[in-house]
Amino acid sequence: MRHGKKVKKLGRKKAHRLALLRNLCRALFIFEKIKTTLPKAKEARRLAEHLIEYAKKNTVAGRRFIYRFIPDHKLVKIICDEIAPKFVNRQGGYTRIYRLGPRLGDGAEMAILELVEKSEPEKIEQRRRLIERRRLPEGEKKPERPKKEKPKKELKKEVVKKEPKLKLERKTRKEKKEIARKEKKEKKKKKVKKKK
Repeated sequence: MRHGKKVKKLGRKKAHRLALLRNLCRALFIFEKIKTTLPKAKEARRLAEHLIEYAKKNTVAGRRFIYRFIPDHKLVKIICDEIAPKFVNRQGGYTRIYRLGPRLGDGAEMAILELVEKSEPEKIEQRRRLIERRRLPEGEKKPERPKKEKPKKELKKEVVKKEPKLKLERKTRKEKKEIARKEKKEKKKKKVKKKK
């Protein structure tokens, strides 16, 4: 029995669901506003508010707890030093959900999940740049990988004569049944002869 298990499964196994919620919370703390489906937003809200509670305590244990869900030291520092201090006087309700209506493609209920206390847009952009590791500085291109040359195979041209295909006679069901009847009659005749 599922007594006391209030977690929405979101159509995923545990590991996939946890990865999804981590990614949603990570995006929420970077951009302070995300658009997703309503059930995902409700579950991400639970985790995000839990993490903000720990960040408000501003203890080493709290930071470690946050790091368990969002394994990124830079983002943990941002959550504890920039986001959590805004909510010191607030006793919960750190996020809000706006319903947007159904998505055109599949009719899924969409929603916006955002933090109640927001930063300036410049600060959000600066935070995004700090977090994104994969982004290269402007003007730089990815180094090209050397292409591996495959040894060329020599093509041998051999003349292959194609044999004409034999046309097999196809028998209809009626013909097959008649053949089966004749075989049965022959077997009966043989049995009768053996008995005599």
